[in-house]
Amino acid sequence: MKESILLQREQKPTNQSFVARHAIVPHLYNRWHHHFELELMYVIRGEGTRFVGQSILPFYSGDMVLVGSNVPHFWQSDPSYFQGDEQVSSELILVQFAPDLIKGGFDLPEMEPIKTLIQRAQSGLSFHGQAKEVAHNLLWDLVKTSGSHKLIVLLHLLTHLAQTSEVQNLFVPSTQQPLNVKKSERLSESINFIRNNYVQKITLSEVAEQANMSEQAFCRYFKTNTQKTVLQFINELRVSHACNLLMQTEMNVCEICFASGFNNVSNFNRFFKRIVGTSPLQYRGSLP
Repeated sequence: MKESILLQREQKPTNQSFVARHAIVPHLYNRWHHHFELELMYVIRGEGTRFVGQSILPFYSGDMVLVGSNVPHFWQSDPSYFQGDEQVSSELILVQFAPDLIKGGFDLPEMEPIKTLIQRAQSGLSFHGQAKEVAHNLLWDLVKTSGSHKLIVLLHLLTHLAQTSEVQNLFVPSTQQPLNVKKSERLSESINFIRNNYVQKITLSEVAEQANMSEQAFCRYFKTNTQKTVLQFINELRVSHACNLLMQTEMNVCEICFASGFNNVSNFNRFFKRIVGTSPLQYRGSLP
């Protein structure tokens, strides 16, 4: 089986100043990471959970997100994508470009909307509606074209995204400095353990062990670097999984509660409403 794409700093071709890549892969799965380049991720086909900064939300086919420079992120496909079924795969277009792509060019008055877009991307931007449909066509042009026209299409795409009102900020950026490599790997190990086990009972000592830290030290470390407590992070993952089950299955709320890692329906309902803003039944009723 082919390896899944690593949504990290992609190696750009020697004759190009940025990356624009179309890929079909069995699943999306990568480590918590960040890089200097901004990243526009368009999931043409696939479902799972995306982590962008402090935002943890489900993603579906058509999801389009712009991630700012050095904002930690990763995408993980739903478990069904890891079963080895060749009929199940994910398709995406990935664009990575440096915030100083055009040396001095972004300081031109004509580039002010794009400059503002790059700044706003520090909070993660999710695009929807007609804006996404237009961007879809531009992204395909970007992948297929070459030479100077490729750069022109990128500027056209960024201008379009900068001017639309069909966009949502994913989180409020913190002043926390980007993780260094060693800290990033330590945090990644902990987060990978959580996301692989969140539907089961997880103890704080088990998570702290992944980072080779005491529970108290790990709690401070985790909160400093994610702006969330460990329990908050786990519960948001569980609620995200519950949203997927509410959308994709006929399971009742009680079944979804336990399948998502909660051991009490009352707590499940309370956390779900706190995070999503509605009850599980209201959420299911609002689905198209």
